[in-house]
Amino acid sequence: MCTVLIVEDHADTREALAELVEAEGHAHFQANDGREALHWLSEQKTLPCLILLDLRMPVMDGWDFLETLRANPGWSDIPVIVVSVTVKPDRSKPVMRAQDYWSKPPDPNQVANLHLHCEAHRCLPKPQPRP
Repeated sequence: MCTVLIVEDHADTREALAELVEAEGHAHFQANDGREALHWLSEQKTLPCLILLDLRMPVMDGWDFLETLRANPGWSDIPVIVVSVTVKPDRSKPVMRAQDYWSKPPDPNQVANLHLHCEAHRCLPKPQPRP
């Protein structure tokens, strides 16, 4: 089971992502923006396996969050999947340094396979979805 940090300012989108992640058997935490996510990360003893990140948010957007995350040696290796209508996967990878790019709303099959982006869990059996 992966632990996923969902960083998204729209409550309905955040909750929809959380439900999909939870339905696949993963734990999740939520943040409303990049600043809240950085604060949450700074308080954790165990880091998340993966971050699902929106780009367009108030307070601290996804670009600034990702830049700060990658500059911190303790956090720089956390895989990030950008979930946004703003980016095009084939053009954004070299610039953003994210593992993947999903359009909104994400395809449930993408969420079903999110463990493949996690170094610790990609070789383990897929978690069982919750009934």
